[in-house]
This record gives sequence, structure tokens and C-alpha cells, in this order.
Amino acid sequence: MQEYIRFETASRAEILSLAIYYCQRMITSRTVRKFANFILLLALRLRYGNPRLLHGHKNKYASILKDVGIVRLGNILTEDQCAEIRAHLSMHRFVDSRGSGKSYNLAEIDGTCKMGDYDLATVINCPYVMQIANSPELVGLASSRLGFAPTITGLSIRWSFPSQSGPDSVQSFHRDCEVGSLKVMIYLTDVDTKSAPHTYVEGSHAERMPVRLHTYRDESVYKKYRSVSRVVGRAGTTFAIDTKGLHKGGVPSSRPRLILGIQYSLLPCFMFRYTAVKYLGHSYLDEYINRLIVATKSR
Repeated sequence: MQEYIRFETASRAEILSLAIYYCQRMITSRTVRKFANFILLLALRLRYGNPRLLHGHKNKYASILKDVGIVRLGNILTEDQCAEIRAHLSMHRFVDSRGSGKSYNLAEIDGTCKMGDYDLATVINCPYVMQIANSPELVGLASSRLGFAPTITGLSIRWSFPSQSGPDSVQSFHRDCEVGSLKVMIYLTDVDTKSAPHTYVEGSHAERMPVRLHTYRDESVYKKYRSVSRVVGRAGTTFAIDTKGLHKGGVPSSRPRLILGIQYSLLPCFMFRYTAVKYLGHSYLDEYINRLIVATKSR
């Protein structure tokens, strides 16, 4: 879980970061955004050299993601591995970060908490998470789609709980506007139609971006678009999305949903205040890919 920069506590550097974020939001033309992305890739290659992590992963998944905006990747984690992750998380508390700010465990959920996020240190040191986030399959997909070795700019594990109140903004149809970015999501619980399956409007990622990001009513989305994809599946089900497209998480009607989200980008997300944390695992982690979230001896 990454912390958003807030104006009231922002440093000068963070205010500049927010200014850059809102300036790039003003660019809505697809042609201009593509040209800006080309310049960005050129600058990255001049600064860091040719991307060493592509590994020839110009595969069908990257092509589908480019054309459709969403691609299903099968089950990257087994159900037993997902159960091990849930067992590990049961020893940690999560925060109602989009609501009261209170911390909970599952036994304390009282109907007022819509979503619960684990802190970054818990996520990073959770079994299998960093191995999966740095796997050749996912890094290769991100490299192929983005055109350069990716940076992990978002890493979260989130509960979504049944609620009688209205949906949060991320539980309604919306778009994200990060530069050169995609997100991989992995269900850590079984997800059916009653436990808020992720919903994506196919092809909407290719539309002109609005200047003002906002939520969209379900009725207007289903009336305008025909190709709306809803992802259901057992624990371990994995898919990737272009977050510029219309998508939502939804509100569970019966069973809660637990999901792992990994965001890969060309640049840091300018809305976030990054604080790298210590990784206690033994797997090798590429410093460039993980530089924003994992503390190293050199930092």
C-alpha cells in the first residue's frame, strides 16, 4: 500500500511531483500522449542503455493487452499458495485506508469497513509476493508492453467487504492516468459473481483520456459499451489490465474478496509518497525494478 501525497503535508519536491502529475493529465490527445511516450522511452534508453529485461517476451499476452486492454494469465499462484498467503496475513492487521483509518483483523469487521489494505512491509514480506512480482513471466509481459524494463510503482493486498453503503470510487467504473503503466491482479480468494469480480470495459483504454477523472454510473457504461469483461475464478486467478480503460472492483454482496495488485510503470507514480521498506526474504531482487519499494544497502 503506497501513501498518497497530501498538499497540507507535502514538501516542495512533493508539490512539484503533484504538479507534474496534473500537468500530464491535461494531455488528452492519444497522438500527443504516444509521442510523449516515445520521447520518454528514448530518454530512458539514453540514461540506462537498452532494456536488459525484455527476454524476447513479445508474446500473445502483450499483444492482447495492447489490443483489448485486459488479458487473462491463468493461475500464477496455486490454491495452496494462496492459502499460505492468507494464513500469513491472518497474523497481521489491515487498515481501512479509504475510510476511517482504523486498523482491523478479520474477526473485528463490523460492517463499517469497506476495504482493508495491508501495509507495504507486510505485503513485501508475504510468502511468494516478491517472487511473483519479479517473475520472468510478469516482468517480461510488462517490459514487452511498456517498451522498457519496468519499475514496480504499486504493490498492495486489499480486502473488499460486503457493505450496505455506496461504493468507494475504486469500486465504481473509473480510469487511471499514470504514464506508461499496467497492473497485474491476482485473486487470493475464490471470486464469483457475489464477491465483486473485477470488471473491465474492453477497448476503452484506446479512447481519448478525459481532463477530469471521475466515476461512471453502471447504467451509462453498460448502455454505451457491449464488450464488458467480468473476471471470476478460483484463488490464484491472474489477469493484467491497462488502467487507462474503464474498470472497477465492485462491492461484494456476500463473501469478501482478497486481491494482490502489482503495478508496473515506466516512471514513478507522481501521486505517491514512496518509502522503501526492508525485504526479509532471500530471493534476488533487481534493484532497478524494486527501487521505489525495497530498501537496499546503498540507500
